Formats: sequence, C-alpha cells, structure tokens
Amino acid sequence: MGSTSTDAYCFKIGTIVGVKGLNGEVKLKLDSDFDLIESVSSIRLCQGDTISDAKVRSIKEEGKSVLMRMDGYNSREDIDPLIGAGIFTQKSQLRALDEDEWWFGDLIGLTAYTTGGDKVGTVSAIVDSGNYLLEITNDGKTFLVPFVKALVPLVDIKGKRLEIEALPGLLE
Repeated sequence: MGSTSTDAYCFKIGTIVGVKGLNGEVKLKLDSDFDLIESVSSIRLCQGDTISDAKVRSIKEEGKSVLMRMDGYNSREDIDPLIGAGIFTQKSQLRALDEDEWWFGDLIGLTAYTTGGDKVGTVSAIVDSGNYLLEITNDGKTFLVPFVKALVPLVDIKGKRLEIEALPGLLE
C-alpha cells in the first residue's frame, strides 16, 4: 500500500511500546485520544530507516493500555523488532473532529490577535514542552504562549485567527 494519494500517512497516532502475550498483540503509547483512532484500518510503521505498511485487525482499550493486532504479525517474535516504531495513519481514517476541536497543524499560520483586537503575529510552531505552547512570530520577535483556554479563548480555523488574553508580561 503506497502513500501516493493526497491523504498520506502523516498523522502519528502512537508508538509501539511492548507486546502482550505470544500472539502478536502490541501495546501502544498513544499520541492522540483513543476515540479518534478506533476505526483506523491501515497504518504505516516507521522505525529508523525502515518503513512498512500494515492492516489493522483490531484496536481496543484494555484498562489503561491500548492494544492492537495487525495482519501478518502473529507472534511475539514478529513484534519484538517493532518495539519503538512510530505508527502513522491517514487523516481520512480518523474520526471527524467536533466543532471545537482542531489539529495542531491547522493552527500553524493563523494570525494571532489580543482579545482587544490588536495584531500580535502569526503562529509559526507548536512547542511540546510537557504543556503545549504556541510560538508566535512578528517582525523578528518570538512569543511563547501557553495553549490553554484561559489564555487562548478563541480559535477560529475558518477565519484563520486566534485570540490571546494579553496578560501583563505575556507578549513582551
């Protein structure tokens, strides 16, 4: 299965962190919410320079773990070399987002304004430092704004803008 379509395998959903039992069931550490990925049927496994595609036979939550079975991987020996592999899928396989949800990549390029209407700059990156930060650039200056509802009360993907609560010192 190739990725020649415009819906490439560019959405990382998690990492293989272990094996459960002897029949090829893998334990995943998710990078997204389970409800977004529970209908995924095909994935791309990436580990170092090795890339392979697989069909998902099943994916389920079991306690605090997420377990997945893939066609062609039927034993612990099949899975052991995959521990640490990143798992990617296509956007079209993910659950549709609710109105108040968005992909981090959709935030890049949005124009940032204060809640008072003053232009702050453009979102240039999302920084994962344990908490997500919006990197906003304007005329060579860079601001890092914690991406929390109290500081970023409005995200309007269609309008290509977001608003920031301009607390003293935040945008200096």
